[in-house]
Amino acid sequence: MTGPLRAVALLAVAAALAPGASVAAGTPAGGGPGVTVPAGTLRVGQRVLVGLDSWPAGTVQIEVCGNAARRGVLDCATGAATHGQVPPSGRATLPVLVAAPPVACPCVLRVRTPTGTATAVAYLTLAGVTAPAVAPAVPAGLTLVAVHADDRSGPRGWFGLPGELAVRITLHNLGEEEVTDPPFELTVGPPGRARTIVAAPTLGGIAAGQTREYHVRVPTGAAPYGRYEVDGRIAVPGRPLAFTVAATRRPWGLPVAATVLTVGLLLARSTRRRVPAAAPERPISK
Repeated sequence: MTGPLRAVALLAVAAALAPGASVAAGTPAGGGPGVTVPAGTLRVGQRVLVGLDSWPAGTVQIEVCGNAARRGVLDCATGAATHGQVPPSGRATLPVLVAAPPVACPCVLRVRTPTGTATAVAYLTLAGVTAPAVAPAVPAGLTLVAVHADDRSGPRGWFGLPGELAVRITLHNLGEEEVTDPPFELTVGPPGRARTIVAAPTLGGIAAGQTREYHVRVPTGAAPYGRYEVDGRIAVPGRPLAFTVAATRRPWGLPVAATVLTVGLLLARSTRRRVPAAAPERPISK
């Protein structure tokens, strides 16, 4: 989208958010997914409408960050993030509760997909932030390198029966001290409503400079079609890590079975119509 067209699109979103009000907008370099927020000073605890434009369809995570989000999740109120759905049109208007960031401003509203393939930020003028200007020192430097989920329900999943997701999590310890078995929480459910608690594995020890990969089996309930979302939280002292990953379930066995059953019934009905009626027996004359 060219610069003039994008400006027109952003003004249209602004009009939808609040007639007559201006907006603050942000897009990644090179022109990609965009985000617009009401202009002016916002306050912590205020609920605002956020406009999204040119986003891939699916789940997005919206969070308030201090320090201009220079250090990623370290600067963002990830635990109070808002999750929403973007339709195939790529445009949406979502209500967001402005949370207090863990560090002082400059503050931004960061929007991203669960895998981080699409990200955009918009600067906020935010009142009521009492966080420190510098994040407190933490003894560990555990970071999330990658997270991925696949549907591995097998034949059971083909017919919408309870199955499981295979979630792969990669962690790296950038710190100078070993991280020993930090508390790990997992929940699963529909996008934005992942509230079913899952037994998370023990992470064990992660030495300084070490990278470890974990494979977690997450059970899912019976569902014909749809997406599942897995939310995770690793309680590292001073800087908890949080992530969201989604997987789509497509049990093709259900339509195939329905098709086979329908064809079988039609063939059986056709066969009955073709069988001639038996001729009546003639009496034997004496």
